[in-house]
Amino acid sequence: MGPLHVRIAALLLALAATGAHAQPAPPADDGWVLSLEGAVQGIAQSNPFWGLAQTYAPTAGYDTRIGWIEAYVRPGARGERRLDAATSVYGGVSMVASGTLGSDVFQQGDTGRLGIDDAFLGLRHALAGGTRLDLSAGAQRYVLGQGLVLAVGAGNGFERGAATLAPRRAWGMSAIARASHGPATLEAFWLDPNELPSGDTGTRLAGGRAEWSAGGSTAIGVAWFQVLRSTAPYPQAPLSLIESGRDGLRTTDAYLRWAPDSGPLAGLSVAGELALQRNDRIAMKAVGYGAEVAYVLAGLPLRPRLSWSPRYFSGDDPGTSGRLERFDALFYDGAPQTWSSGGNGSFAFYNSNVRVDRFRVDLSVSARDFVSVNYWNVRAAQANSPLQYGQGARITPTGSGFALVTGVPTRPLSQELYVEWTRVLSPRIFLTAGVGVAKPDDGIKAVVPTGAKTWTGGLLNLAYRY
Repeated sequence: MGPLHVRIAALLLALAATGAHAQPAPPADDGWVLSLEGAVQGIAQSNPFWGLAQTYAPTAGYDTRIGWIEAYVRPGARGERRLDAATSVYGGVSMVASGTLGSDVFQQGDTGRLGIDDAFLGLRHALAGGTRLDLSAGAQRYVLGQGLVLAVGAGNGFERGAATLAPRRAWGMSAIARASHGPATLEAFWLDPNELPSGDTGTRLAGGRAEWSAGGSTAIGVAWFQVLRSTAPYPQAPLSLIESGRDGLRTTDAYLRWAPDSGPLAGLSVAGELALQRNDRIAMKAVGYGAEVAYVLAGLPLRPRLSWSPRYFSGDDPGTSGRLERFDALFYDGAPQTWSSGGNGSFAFYNSNVRVDRFRVDLSVSARDFVSVNYWNVRAAQANSPLQYGQGARITPTGSGFALVTGVPTRPLSQELYVEWTRVLSPRIFLTAGVGVAKPDDGIKAVVPTGAKTWTGGLLNLAYRY
């Protein structure tokens, strides 16, 4: 066993010991509280990407059956100290050690990193008229609306390991100024994502937000922000790259959340977010939106929560030469309960050029057992247009000769069922098992001439939270 394997194995053993023996630590002086969290997760998959890798990269040696282990641990501390009746300072710091043992779905593995996640300071001040000011800066978490475009400020996986656990969430650097009065909030923000060193695009963005919120159950907000600089390229139909395509991107965002907690509509919840994107430099106009309508049947056994979540993220129209319509999902939240396009499918579809319907049932089996059943129907928003970066490129005959196309010729992509069970072993330790089956639809089948296979996968996760 090499030194890298020794380090990852030691991390796994330390995390297991933490979950079994760690005791709650008392809050530190001056309101500071210590925290500790971590997880170990094993994953196995069969026929990842439905056989696309074997068709378009046959010499890469991509296995049809894979398995790997991920782990992370995050110790942290945060707190607040009051300076006077109207003013307080606060801050937080955390570190993440993460790793992957074995080769993951992206053929990355036997790697890991230790680094800072949170490291921020802030100042809160209450004015005499009831207005509250909040200024903060540093590496911290920031989520806009429902997380459709700005949520996860750090890169995970690859050299950092733990691609599916995705433990890093904080932006690498930020500055946030917020003023609140009653239910109204105005905010300005500047964000520098903590990107992977192997794929750092130098992205920086800044903007503002206005929100009206009636407690935690109802909120409506609008925001506008611009990418100040970035080298991230954009794919364009039929098969080309726009260098530094993200640079100068402007996004107008609107979101809402409504969940009455009393009255005849108690149990109903509605949430949604809409993002309009423009970039005159590259003649780009794109749109993305997502919503969820849910209802909790509190009077029934298992207290089922039923939800439907439609989403649409525009793709580049191959018939509009000189224009780009492909949506940039930026730093979205890709969890199954938010905006992912499947348990397995989330590895393949990145919320660009897709139309998705997710149906979900959450069940409270007991006070310690919870089950969720998810079904995704995924379609391409545009046929013969990039889904990611030109996968499925091929020569196709036309009435006047031949054409180079990419993406899929027909829009249906996949249908996936993912079932997850969580057992609360103790107030701080949780065991989760999940199984996913993603069947290829006509679009995927059409670009795998040797026969697209059903993509299956399963996971087992042990997590600790303090």
